[in-house]
Amino acid sequence: MSAFEIFSDGAADIPKEVAEKYHITIIPFYVSLDQKTYQKEIEELSLNLFYKKILEENIFPKTSLPSVQDYINAFTPALEAGKDILCFTITDTLSGSFQSAVSAKEILKENYPNAVIYIENSWAATGSQYLLVREAARMAQSGYSLEQVHDYVEKTKKDSRIFFVIGTLAYLQKGGRIGKVASVSGSILNIKPLIVLKDGEINKAGVVRNRKKAMIKLSELTKNYILQSHLDETDFVATIGITNDETEIAPFTEIIQKSLPNLPLLQPFQIGATIATHTGPMTLGICIVKKFETYLKEYQK
Repeated sequence: MSAFEIFSDGAADIPKEVAEKYHITIIPFYVSLDQKTYQKEIEELSLNLFYKKILEENIFPKTSLPSVQDYINAFTPALEAGKDILCFTITDTLSGSFQSAVSAKEILKENYPNAVIYIENSWAATGSQYLLVREAARMAQSGYSLEQVHDYVEKTKKDSRIFFVIGTLAYLQKGGRIGKVASVSGSILNIKPLIVLKDGEINKAGVVRNRKKAMIKLSELTKNYILQSHLDETDFVATIGITNDETEIAPFTEIIQKSLPNLPLLQPFQIGATIATHTGPMTLGICIVKKFETYLKEYQK
């Protein structure tokens, strides 16, 4: 058993079976569909109901981050068992979840002064955060120390990427997350904005005129990123994320595998309510991080 436990806020969209396999504890965000009542994502508000509501009723939902007490409640049993803590949060440019977790750490250190608690600002979200957490969990199961895992995270989080297309800029505008993509006009007929999440911030990555071209361009952006890294495809791990339209998974997968045949591609996942609140429906993307084996020579046990 590892001497530390791994946690992540719900923004990582880690599939349930992956969380169970790698013993990752999820601390969910809260989502509101009526601007008043907030429910824990997945635990109290299913994704099926979430997407049904925003699609059929044209609702602009709101999110609320996990509270300091939520983090305290999650960490305490592990600390009581003598375990250290490794917790991942969504990039602090998109949420205050990181600061909430840090505040919980400071409170808990008063009662557990000898515990090591790392709060990792992932500089990522959804699938790239998921992959980062998964790699950390793989390292833990392989016997690497908390310090080694933390060192890996600090290195690789700078290299994580999400390349994605959204259906409309309306949700980013409504949620105040428009930032550096503000100059992309999504109101022009058939224009599909392409966005990249890197270094913890969203940036424009171009525009295309239809979804098929968007898939091709997203694949090209991913390939160019790998080439610029001067690494092999097999040094990375990737996954496809979708919000509500599962029919796009097969054609997008085919395009990626044709362009990047050796890229390890995990099962696709569904983007959760925390992220979809800001990107809206019809979001499709590819998420990629460097595998921990890429740094293997640095981690001789």
